[in-house]
Amino acid sequence: MKRFKLIPVGAAMALFLAASASAYAVSVSPAGAISLTGATTLTKGIVSVSCTANFVGSVTSSGAISITSAKFSGGSLCTGVTAAQLPWTGAVTSSTGLSLNGVAVNTLLGACGPSTVKASITQNATLRETTIGLTSQALSGGCTVSGTLTTTPFLTIN
Repeated sequence: MKRFKLIPVGAAMALFLAASASAYAVSVSPAGAISLTGATTLTKGIVSVSCTANFVGSVTSSGAISITSAKFSGGSLCTGVTAAQLPWTGAVTSSTGLSLNGVAVNTLLGACGPSTVKASITQNATLRETTIGLTSQALSGGCTVSGTLTTTPFLTIN
């Protein structure tokens, strides 16, 4: 009969945690202040409002995100969209995605959020452009948000 050697539970957990940490580790450069600007569409019920979003915040070299200001401009209905419950915090989860928690806005038709929003990240080194894509992200209150935002400065995410 063969004998099996068992790895102590503590050692097995340490190996698992080390492997998990490296699987989700990202590096963002440059770290510091960031702004995101672009076209967004907020839908609540049957009403859609297309605005230009301007977000200001920061990102750390390890990918932690904090959005401290969010303003919306454009058509007359955009003035009725205001950010709520700032700061919104989250993280760059990979070189192609991020997650932002607590996203909430007030509209003339009522509140949307707070909810977690997931977005795609596209890096174009030739154009030195990083874009954040939102595709029909649901917010509590019967709302969805879509859009494409460009970061300043250009971010390199590994």
